[in-house]
Amino acid sequence: MVPKSKGKKQDNEEVIAQVKRLLEEKGRETLELTKKLMLEREENIQCKEVREALHYFADNYWNDLARPTLISITYEAVGGNCKTVTPIAAPIMLITAGIDLHDDVIDQSTVKNKRSTIFGKFGKDVTLLVGDALIFKGFIQLQLALEHFQQQKAAEVLKVIEKAFFELGDAEALELRFKGRMDVTPKEYLEIVRKKAADVEAYTHVSAVLGKGTKAETEAIRKYGRILGMLAIIRDDLIDMTDEKELMHRLENEIVPLPILYAAQSAEARSSINLIQAKHQKTKEVAHRILEITYQYGGFAHAEKKVCELVEEGFLSLKPIRHKKEELRLLLNFMKTT
Repeated sequence: MVPKSKGKKQDNEEVIAQVKRLLEEKGRETLELTKKLMLEREENIQCKEVREALHYFADNYWNDLARPTLISITYEAVGGNCKTVTPIAAPIMLITAGIDLHDDVIDQSTVKNKRSTIFGKFGKDVTLLVGDALIFKGFIQLQLALEHFQQQKAAEVLKVIEKAFFELGDAEALELRFKGRMDVTPKEYLEIVRKKAADVEAYTHVSAVLGKGTKAETEAIRKYGRILGMLAIIRDDLIDMTDEKELMHRLENEIVPLPILYAAQSAEARSSINLIQAKHQKTKEVAHRILEITYQYGGFAHAEKKVCELVEEGFLSLKPIRHKKEELRLLLNFMKTT
């Protein structure tokens, strides 16, 4: 990746520190409630492996503060009180946790952030069962939580979630045909990225609906969520490029990261990468050489330019928002740090 100047590195570190504080302040309570719901009535589960997998996921592996923080901030951004959105956020977290587990099976992800996933530790069958349980429990808890809101608002929330997860599923299905291919264009990949960001858009959209945002605020927050979701995916691509094991896993089991696809628009770069993969095993040396080619042919520069364009688009989307602009802008700026 392009080396960062000392000043730029310090700015990034400050943004990261601010985001960490924000995540703890706005996301911790909801995360702990979600974990409590995960383990609720676990004594009724006779299968030892499933109980162990649930505990491993809740106690040792899962620490997703980003989603509840985003729901809380966007709820406040349209004038809502973050305390009243926690009962809604927790069930949505359960649903997305279950979907994440299913994604690990599809992507054959045995390790994430240097920790074994449920799939890596307990296998496919247990992972699918735990994922199913979390999704079902999430929808039941969501239905119960929505009883405290107007029927019209509750119906709108369910419609938003239904649409988002159908779009997300469609994106995952489309992605299957692009696994490991170097001939995928950045445009094709970015369309999948846009569709995969449907869940983040749903979190912000639901917040705006329940927070009683105006039509302009709801549209702005919805658009902001889609952009933020796209940025999160591209940021993960950039980070994966610097981890040799993750990069080789991506090349073998998932869609190729965006920087490589940009570089592979050059026939010479694409030919070189294909030749390296054909002649060598999946080693650190291969990953390092692919990294060099991606840098040489402008893959990182193009990807980082796209990130900057989306960040600016995100800033513009916040124009109608009256509250929490600073925090919302902070999350956008965080997406430029790697």
